[in-house]
Amino acid sequence: MSGTRTSSLARLWAYLASLLLGALSGLVGTLAHRMGATGWVPYGLIIAFALLIASSYWSRASAGAIGLGLHIIGASSLIWLLMGYGPGGDVLIPIASPAFTNFVDQHAGYIWLLGSLVVQVLMLLLPKRWFVQRTGAAALPAPHEVPVQAPTSSAAAV
Repeated sequence: MSGTRTSSLARLWAYLASLLLGALSGLVGTLAHRMGATGWVPYGLIIAFALLIASSYWSRASAGAIGLGLHIIGASSLIWLLMGYGPGGDVLIPIASPAFTNFVDQHAGYIWLLGSLVVQVLMLLLPKRWFVQRTGAAALPAPHEVPVQAPTSSAAAV
């Protein structure tokens, strides 16, 4: 019975970690998404999406589809909460201001808001086998552990 309790507790911690990791990646991504938007390379969006992909992959691999669902809830809730006006009228995700100069600058907010949902839903739709953590005998051996076989007579003839 204690093994079941330990397994349930581990799963609960994985769910909680997925929710908090989603909120954290949503916060950091929101703060980073505008970096470089006025230049040629929107590196803030690249960083934000890379972080979101990595954290949603971890959530799916460690806590399954439910964990990824909690990740989506945490990230999306915080992103959409930060979209609103702050106490002084400031916004963290500005949308289509006439002061913006290029396409990415004008649409970085839309790209982040909608792209964050699309990326996480796509992670949910990917095959389960891409997220399986192999351990024990089923794990692939490290490159230095792969045995080298001597060529056989049929291989030497080729």
